[in-house]
Amino acid sequence: MELRQLRYFVAVAEELHFGRAAARLHISQPPLTVHIKRLEQTVGATLFDRTSRSVQLTAAGTRLYPRALAILDDVDRASAEVGLVAEGQVGQVRLGFVSSASYEVVPLALREMREEHPGISVDLEPLVTGEQLEALMQHRLDLGVVRDAPLHPGLDFVTLREERIVAVVPVDHRLAQRPELSPEDLANEPLILFPFTSMPGFVANALEVFRELGSSPQVVQQVINQENVMGLVAAGVGVSLLPESFSSVQHPRVVTRAVTRAPTSLLQLASAPGGASSAASVLRDVLLGQRPQDSSVATV
Repeated sequence: MELRQLRYFVAVAEELHFGRAAARLHISQPPLTVHIKRLEQTVGATLFDRTSRSVQLTAAGTRLYPRALAILDDVDRASAEVGLVAEGQVGQVRLGFVSSASYEVVPLALREMREEHPGISVDLEPLVTGEQLEALMQHRLDLGVVRDAPLHPGLDFVTLREERIVAVVPVDHRLAQRPELSPEDLANEPLILFPFTSMPGFVANALEVFRELGSSPQVVQQVINQENVMGLVAAGVGVSLLPESFSSVQHPRVVTRAVTRAPTSLLQLASAPGGASSAASVLRDVLLGQRPQDSSVATV
C-alpha cells in the first residue's frame, strides 16, 4: 500500500467523482483509476461502487476512509515535526555543567532558550569536568560547561569566562579582615580542594598559587562541588581557593578575598566536533553569546 494510493482514495471518497478527484489531484483520470484498482487489490476489497452515473463508497471503503485520513494526518505531522527538528526549532539537548556555571551562565542560557526557543528541551547533568569529558566522548552529552579542562583529543573547547582565583575563608578567620591575601598568607592554612581526578585543570591552577613558595599546601579535605566547599569552610575545617564567580554566592559564615599573583581560571564550553544536532547548535550559540568577544577556541 502506497501513501499516494491512500491520498488518491481520499480524493475520490470526498469527491465521489473520478473526474473531479483527478482534477483536484492534478493528474489525468486513467492513472487515478489504475491506482484505485491497485489499492483494492492490495486490501482485497472493492472500495467503490461505480456506475455510469455515480460513485459510492462500499462498506469496505467507508471503513477505510477515516483510517486513511488518520494515516495521512500522522504522516503530515511527522514530516512537519522532522522539518522543525532539522531547523533547530524542536529537539532535545543534553547539557553537562560544573557547579560554578549554575550561578549565572547556565541560568541565563536556560532563560533565553525558554523565551526564544521553547520547542527545545534541555536536560541538565551536573557533573565535574572529568565526568563531562568522558560523557562527551561517549556521546552521552551533547555539550558540556567545564572548567580548566586539559586539551582532550577529539573535543573542541571555547572559553566562556576567564576569572581570577579567590580565597574563601571563614568570616571569623583572621585573614577575613584583610582586603587581599598573598600566597604566603595561605601557605600554612589547611586547604579544601577538589579531587585532582575530577577537576585536574582547576586543581593544578589552584596549586600554582603556592609554586613560588617552594612548598605544597596541606590539603585536609577533598570535595566534589563548591557548595560542599562553602559548608566546610563555614565550619572552620579550612580555607579554599575557588573561581571568582563564587563571590556571587552569599553565605553568612564565608567571605572571599582576592589573591595576589593568582592564576586565572577558564570556564569553557566543550563539544565533540561535527555531528551536533540542530537543537544542540542552537544552545551552543546561546551559550557562546554570553562570552567576551576575545574568547578563544581550542581544538585537538
